[in-house]
Amino acid sequence: MKKLILLLSIILLASCTQEVEPTIENMNSIFESKDFTIEYHLTDARVESMSFIEDILVYKANDSVVRKTISFDEALLINQLIQEKFKQHDSNNKETPSIIVLNTAKKVTLKIPNYEVDYLNLINKLDL
Repeated sequence: MKKLILLLSIILLASCTQEVEPTIENMNSIFESKDFTIEYHLTDARVESMSFIEDILVYKANDSVVRKTISFDEALLINQLIQEKFKQHDSNNKETPSIIVLNTAKKVTLKIPNYEVDYLNLINKLDL
């Protein structure tokens, strides 16, 4: 029953999220909320995510969940990956895997070619 309520809550929250243009202002407004998620859509149709609530990171991948307190240096590594890949966004490419940054109000989808190697390196550095 708890899972059903959680699932319905997530669906309700997702339906309230507005898709916005991938601009620096929109990205920063999501990050400023300090309660957001970054979804990594990989080429093999897997979706992995990092959710942030204050200084807690919840990483979901391959039917497992890792919760840990995130350090400032780790947050900088994640931020660096997003900043580097933001510059490579190509909205015209429909086949490219995407990174989605969202909170309850806004959602930004970035179409980024060839980001998976850098993402996997980040996961290793973060020990997730």
